[in-house]
Amino acid sequence: MPHNLTNLVQTKVLPGLYQQYVWGSQTSWMDANAAQLDGTYKGGKYMYFRSMTVQGMANYDRNLGYVTGYADAEKKQYEMTQDRGRKFVIDFIDNDETGFILSVANVLSAYNRDWVIPEIDSYRISKIYSTVLAEKPAAVSDANISKAVITQTLADDLTALQDVYGTGIRFAIMMSATTQAYFGQEWIHNLDYVTVNNGMANLKLRGIDGNPFFIMPSSRLKTAYTFYDGTSVGQTAGGFAVAGGAKDIKWLITPMSAPIAVMKQDKVRVFSPDENQTLNAWSVDHRIYHDLWMLPNGYNASFIRTGAFVA
Repeated sequence: MPHNLTNLVQTKVLPGLYQQYVWGSQTSWMDANAAQLDGTYKGGKYMYFRSMTVQGMANYDRNLGYVTGYADAEKKQYEMTQDRGRKFVIDFIDNDETGFILSVANVLSAYNRDWVIPEIDSYRISKIYSTVLAEKPAAVSDANISKAVITQTLADDLTALQDVYGTGIRFAIMMSATTQAYFGQEWIHNLDYVTVNNGMANLKLRGIDGNPFFIMPSSRLKTAYTFYDGTSVGQTAGGFAVAGGAKDIKWLITPMSAPIAVMKQDKVRVFSPDENQTLNAWSVDHRIYHDLWMLPNGYNASFIRTGAFVA
């Protein structure tokens, strides 16, 4: 059975890991969209979303009254697919119970920073791309982007979305620091500040017309990744890598309410050297269950550019 230090790790280490995730991830704001679930998520493999279709207005007749309209509510099931985790061992000789807590905190913090957070961000971005490409191919452009008019190109992309879906929708604009650099001084002079909640605090981010920019490493803005299973030949180190043939995403524009992300961080289990039947070491299990989906009102209102920058 799990060692009694499990509860101590749960109360002292896991809250810190969650804070690290919120501040280190550039997609943690998507978690709030899970409120669109049909009921509160309480664990399990499946999510349920309810979509509503209603008919438009009709003329009112003073003798006959209203024209009857219909509302169609559809409940759809989605499956969570990303069940990821690792087991770490910490040698008994190097740690007593006091030193163990510090060691496991350091190990899980490094694991969270170097692998968990980048993988969640990368998976979510690539999932948004694959969903938009599959459901609305015209919303993905491979056309080259001229560095001379990059600001106007981005503004035009945003304006085109607003022209169809209105200015009442708040869009998130995700890009890399490399792409940001092409905007030069225009990034400083032509942008405003936008307040966004990341799940723990209100942040002031650069934005355009009230739509915030989320700047992240270019390694997290690829169209496809390979997520290693940890057991197959060449995959024992675990983690993930950019898939062959993947493209760079120059920027991705999507309504802030569109990416519906769910992440369940399973409790960490700790087994003492006496309970560990394999090694004279502490054994620590860490597991995360997560996924992301987009409904039609989300992917239809998104736009992605993957073209090359040209002079």
